[in-house]
Amino acid sequence: MKKLDSKQHKETPEEELKRLRKRVKQLEGKEVKNTNTIKGLRKELKKKTFRK
Repeated sequence: MKKLDSKQHKETPEEELKRLRKRVKQLEGKEVKNTNTIKGLRKELKKKTFRK
């Protein structure tokens, strides 16, 4: 069994925003049947950008 590294890489807020924006664009590019996924990500992205 592997030990979990206690010093795992933490995302900076900028990296997290970049990742979320990229994910939203990917989902918008595809014709996603489940629009709740996109709406949820947009909502999360909006919260993160206002915290700055």
